[in-house]
Amino acid sequence: MNIESTKTSIANSQKAVYDYLMDLNNVESLLPEGKFTEWKGSYDECSFKMQGFSLTLKKESSTPNSEIKLISGEDSPIDFDLSIFIEEKGEVSSEAFLICEARVNTFLKMMIEKPLTSLFNHMSEKLSRVSL
Repeated sequence: MNIESTKTSIANSQKAVYDYLMDLNNVESLLPEGKFTEWKGSYDECSFKMQGFSLTLKKESSTPNSEIKLISGEDSPIDFDLSIFIEEKGEVSSEAFLICEARVNTFLKMMIEKPLTSLFNHMSEKLSRVSL
């Protein structure tokens, strides 16, 4: 199952957005307020509970200024990769979007596709309003 968020315009440089997102502590600022609990974060990993699911994200790789690839942790109930793409649009503007590739069965896909799409669109949109 692949989910792609909407593209969001950001009034910051590609490098500033990349630097902000490389610190996974900052993922907390992108999550829907009041919709998650048990937040734990560090530079390379974060975890939280949302809608009864525990999710862990770990940095796997990155391409300077343009892509950050995260993977699910061992304790996550869903096996997935989450890539964040950042495109330069000008000296002080950029665009970002997320693509999630989840390896789930058909039944689980029906349960999680809509909430995950909503979450990733929210995260993408919230990134446009973050002060970097």
